[in-house]
Amino acid sequence: MQIGSWSRALTLAIGAVFLAACGGGGQTSANLASPDKQILRANDGTEPNSLDPTQQTYTYERAVAIQTYDSLFRAKADSSDVEPLGAQSFDVSSDGLTYTFHLRQNAKWSDGKPVTASDWVYGWKHLLNPALAAGYVDPFFDQTIAGASNYGSVDTTSASAVDAYLNGLGLSAPDPNTFVVKLDHPAAYFKWVATLWMAAPLRKDVIEQAAGGAFSSTDTTKAEAWANNAATIIGNGPYKIKEIAAKDHITLVPNPNYWAAAPKLQQITYYYIADGNTAYSQYQTGALDIINVPLADVTVVRGDPKLSKEAKLIPTLSQYWISFNTKEAPLDDAKVRLALAKSIDRDKLVSDIEHGNGKPLPTFIPKGMPGYDPSDNAQSFDPAAAKKLLADSGKAAQLAKMKLLTRNTTGNKTVNQFLADQWQTNLGVTIQLDVVDSKTVTGQHLRKGVFDIYGLDGWISDYPDQQDWFDIFQSGSCHSLNWGCLNIPGYDALISKADAESDKTQRAKDYTQAQKMLIDTAVVAFLYQPYEYDLVKPYVQGLTVTTTDDQYLPGDSRYNQAYITQH
Repeated sequence: MQIGSWSRALTLAIGAVFLAACGGGGQTSANLASPDKQILRANDGTEPNSLDPTQQTYTYERAVAIQTYDSLFRAKADSSDVEPLGAQSFDVSSDGLTYTFHLRQNAKWSDGKPVTASDWVYGWKHLLNPALAAGYVDPFFDQTIAGASNYGSVDTTSASAVDAYLNGLGLSAPDPNTFVVKLDHPAAYFKWVATLWMAAPLRKDVIEQAAGGAFSSTDTTKAEAWANNAATIIGNGPYKIKEIAAKDHITLVPNPNYWAAAPKLQQITYYYIADGNTAYSQYQTGALDIINVPLADVTVVRGDPKLSKEAKLIPTLSQYWISFNTKEAPLDDAKVRLALAKSIDRDKLVSDIEHGNGKPLPTFIPKGMPGYDPSDNAQSFDPAAAKKLLADSGKAAQLAKMKLLTRNTTGNKTVNQFLADQWQTNLGVTIQLDVVDSKTVTGQHLRKGVFDIYGLDGWISDYPDQQDWFDIFQSGSCHSLNWGCLNIPGYDALISKADAESDKTQRAKDYTQAQKMLIDTAVVAFLYQPYEYDLVKPYVQGLTVTTTDDQYLPGDSRYNQAYITQH
């Protein structure tokens, strides 16, 4: 998912995994805290816009959803493949068009009723209902599931039109334990789509009861009435919602009917503390067990003999870059773009500006994900080579007229001023910052192609498959994901081939070739892979920390395996 600044208001980073056992390994009954002390308190930062998983978009929403709902699969702790949750296994037809999911037969809802295939069909149709306009339908579902391609053109004021669309989707339940999804075209990555948290089952009877009875498919109010009350949020995940305290916190307790072993944690409380300094103070007083360290306090924490031992530096499956408007001169010249890319000291950027919370990365795919390859040095820092490239282009005077579009946030202004200083120092070109409010940047500049150079731009992975990254720069994504609109000859066809390729070796080769095309043409100036710097109390044990976890909630993908020790 595209990012403009590293903040809580970001969509999920589901990616490859950095495995770390927080506080050590196995639990022992000798130091396990009593059940009434098995309480985890963390800062989720922002209140979810919805508690219906199918209607969620952001990490702070997913944080609640993955505790209360199971998707079909999740990423293994080493990101090598998917592992079972709602489904125990799946089959793919020889033509790659039919995925048959064999459901977990002992799965139950939090009220004790069995989870059936019809619940999965209903949940996915709820997600794909055009009237509800879920944020994650496009492109993950409408561009892959058979019958879904006209999602954006359905008349959402017409119940008959919506019903016809939903009934025409390639979703079926031939028996209570089998969920079948037919695709529009082969998509070798679709098993990863099945790990997305919004692709959850839902209970038709619960939703209709909360709505006061059956309702029209165009009635968005009744369709979401159930998600406003803890009593009617019936999930199939390891926890259930006990309390919703608007604008303050949400409390989760174990789902007694969950298929896996009963969790040790008897309560999880997520607080909605937007101010990082407030959360930091509450961590120091013991009111919170897990927080993200505010950037201004990173140096203090690293120098503190106690806090430094509680800090966790966690790679995120993400990458920042600078985008160029390749539709205008001189940025239509690869030499000019490469000159800008090669004149940035990424080591200095990460150490001085980001306080070491990241990894310099002049290539595309971040470390920890299949496809990571730092060998291409076309964009590596080399001031002398950068100056020669610009001189050879003969366009230095034109470049000096360019401006760097900058969102009006402290973080973006700080980084972009650093970049402007680098270009002045290492390239001899003065590029001014054009500071604009964030909403205007997106709506009036990026989507209309009205900019010269833009940053910070970047991507957070939705799942650990390269398809999620390489589709960004296809020509059809111009003014959408590919802000710069560079059309690289042969790139689109290569990516379409790789996306559908069932041979893993050939697929990897295709993506490797595509990555070289992006780097060598400087489609963007790749910068760095950001890391999280979190604090976790030493009595919080049993965490498996991965980059599939939500932002600032290390280990939350497997909180049902964590526990509190005596303290």
